[in-house]
Amino acid sequence: MNFKRKNTDGYSIGGVLLDFSGGVANYAQMTVQSIDQNSWANFSGNIGKLLLAFVSIFFDLIFMSQHFLLYGARRVMIPSKTIKEKEPLIKSDDQPELENV
Repeated sequence: MNFKRKNTDGYSIGGVLLDFSGGVANYAQMTVQSIDQNSWANFSGNIGKLLLAFVSIFFDLIFMSQHFLLYGARRVMIPSKTIKEKEPLIKSDDQPELENV
């Protein structure tokens, strides 16, 4: 959908950033444990955890590149109405209601 619309309006990047930091923290944990144990068995012994973190980081990088690099510069701010153009939330009885003709 982002590619079709050529923008990421309404897309919450916060969740992607948290997921990305979780994947990086996963690799950091496995590295620290492997250094502590003097064995790289943490990487080869738990393939599911390793591949899940890799796939998560891969897709997070795609989403972040779309949000910040590809479509980030094309964001257009919708101009807000000026004070004169704003309609009141509640209309008073002093003003006659206009009929749609």
